[in-house]
Amino acid sequence: MNPRRSPLARPGARPRARRRPPAVVAGLSAAALLLAGCTVEPPAPEAEAPVIAAVVSAPQEREILDSVVSVLEGADGAGPLASRLAGPALTMREAELAAASGGGGRSVLTDLALETQQLILPAEQGWPRSSFAITEPPEDRVTPLLAVLDQRTARDQYKLWAYVWLVSGATMPQFAPAELGSEAVAADDASLLVPPGALAEQYASVLTVGDRSQYAAVFAADDDLRKELRESGRDQVAATTEKDGKGRFEVAYEPADGGVKAVRTVDGGAMVVLALRSQETLRAEEGWQLTPASPSAAALWDDGDGTDVLRTAYHDTVALYVPPAGSAATVSLLGVHRVPYAVSAG
Repeated sequence: MNPRRSPLARPGARPRARRRPPAVVAGLSAAALLLAGCTVEPPAPEAEAPVIAAVVSAPQEREILDSVVSVLEGADGAGPLASRLAGPALTMREAELAAASGGGGRSVLTDLALETQQLILPAEQGWPRSSFAITEPPEDRVTPLLAVLDQRTARDQYKLWAYVWLVSGATMPQFAPAELGSEAVAADDASLLVPPGALAEQYASVLTVGDRSQYAAVFAADDDLRKELRESGRDQVAATTEKDGKGRFEVAYEPADGGVKAVRTVDGGAMVVLALRSQETLRAEEGWQLTPASPSAAALWDDGDGTDVLRTAYHDTVALYVPPAGSAATVSLLGVHRVPYAVSAG
C-alpha cells in the first residue's frame, strides 16, 4: 500500500524556499546600514579643573628668608653675601658695609631681620621666579620694608634681590592671596600704562628735570622722593648761605644695570621694583669748605679739608605702582632706598 502524498507535492519537485516578507527584509537591511555607519563612543571622562596654587608655600618662604638672614648676620664681605644676595641688594649692602667699616658703624646698616606681615608668592611654574615680602616695621622705623627675592634657575638658591623702605602714606595695591600666588609681569608687558622695562629711563628723567621731563604727566605730581631731593638740596644750600656763602644744588639720575622685577596686582596693574644711580652735586663759592652731612656719606669722605664742589654718588632702588593701560591713574611711588657709595671733590 502506497503512502499518501500530500496533494500539494508533485513527484520530483524541490521544496520551495521560505521567503520573508519584503518589508521585514528591508527593515533589517536599513538597521544593518545604520549600525555600520554609527559607532557609539564611550563617554569621555570630564577634565579635572587645574589646581591654582603658589609654587612656593608660606613655610618654604620663611625658610628662605631665615637662610638670607643667617648670611646677613654673619657676612662682612662680598663673598659670603653673594651666596644669598644678588642684584641691587648685593650692591647696596656692600655699600652699606663700606660705610660701616669707614666709621659709620652698624647704624648705617639697613635692618634686614625680615619679620614678615605679608607675602606675595610666585604662581609661575618656570624660572626665573620672584617672591616679595613686606616686613613688620623695625623699632627705629615707622614704615615696613619691601624685600624682593629671586631664583634664577631650578638649581639656584633664592637670593635677596632688592629691598626698599615703603613710603609713609603710600596706598599699597592689592595682590592675590599668598596661597594662590601672583603672576610675574614681563619687562615688555604692554598691558600696563608703562612697560616695566621702560620705567627706569622715564622715572630717572622725571627725577632729574622734574616737570620739564617729557614723561612728567605719567608720574604722580610730587612724590616723596622728589620732595626729599628738593628739601635735601634746599637744606644744604641754606647751610652755606647762613655763613654768607652762595650755593647751588643739582641732582642727576640714570638707570642702573640689573633689570626689573614686576608682579601683577588684582586690578590688572603691577608693582615694579628697579634700580637707579644718582649723583648729587653741591657747589659753593671758590674756597668754600664743604663736607658731607649724612653719617653714611661722611664715612666715605677721605678729604678732611673740604671742597667747594662736593659730589655724592648713590645707589637707589625704588618700588612703583603702575596702573593698567587706559587707566586715568598715574605711576606712583611705593618705596625707595638710597645708599651713598662714593663721595668726591671737584
